[in-house]
Amino acid sequence: MDINRSEMVHVCRLYYEKNMTQQQIASEMNISRMKVSRLLQKARDEGIVRITIDYSGIYPELEERIADKYTLKKVMVIESSSEAGAKEEVASGAANYLVNRLREGMTIAVGWGTTLKLVPDKIAMSREINVLFVPMIGGHGQSELDSHASSIAADFAKKMGGHAYSLIAPAFVANAEERRIFLQNEQVQQVLGEAQHADCAVFSLGNPLAEGNSIGKSGYISQKDWEELKGENAICDVISTVFLNGEGEECCKDITDRCIALHGDELKRIPEKICIVQGKEKAKAVSVALKSGFIDVLVIDKEIAENLV
Repeated sequence: MDINRSEMVHVCRLYYEKNMTQQQIASEMNISRMKVSRLLQKARDEGIVRITIDYSGIYPELEERIADKYTLKKVMVIESSSEAGAKEEVASGAANYLVNRLREGMTIAVGWGTTLKLVPDKIAMSREINVLFVPMIGGHGQSELDSHASSIAADFAKKMGGHAYSLIAPAFVANAEERRIFLQNEQVQQVLGEAQHADCAVFSLGNPLAEGNSIGKSGYISQKDWEELKGENAICDVISTVFLNGEGEECCKDITDRCIALHGDELKRIPEKICIVQGKEKAKAVSVALKSGFIDVLVIDKEIAENLV
């Protein structure tokens, strides 16, 4: 009999099957706790103990590759059980991250969109938390969607017991002069000022040229704006306050100069920018937004993740 192997197997049985502590094993076998530790490690080195982890639906290596490639703080890759439920499941992942991230007294700047609108409903709080939610962009005019930033900010506050501001202004106005007048309004200045100094921002993004995109349903833009988006190849819409082309360059300034919202550079200065995206048609939009520095934390589905690497 191999005495050393027998001792290793015995220690492993007590530790892994009987759930005894190393000190309890040391006392029972009349050896030092240090020797117990060495025997456990040697058993792993020699293959007596093989530890397996069930990674089904979890992709830590893929997340690490994306985080390293784009220098991100955190990446969450969500696998959906069905295409129909993918947006709901990505929203659930984002809700879980937010619940663990938020602290008393924080200010959260909020974007707009159908994916982001689902997130508050997925939040499960064991206690109320004093957090302020502020919109980063004005609301819709004529719209098929109830997904503007002020409404989503209010939904977040209601679920968490926090507070929310509304930005009483349209998302877009007729011209730069009208925008200037709106920005002189005290209430607009207060809300956008709070957004500028937020601890983190939570938002989604999209491809304005993709079929069925949210901005097309939002009532934000005119036919003339639509032609400008196509003409300048605006493949990424970041909260509709920034549009990026395929090279990651800001474009469509005639549109964004009429937007009642944070500027792109103001968004970039927010310490933690949490972006939540679902849908393979948005993969290129995510890629250019990452390269342009608009994202620190990324919550995406597996299809987008595979495109990114």
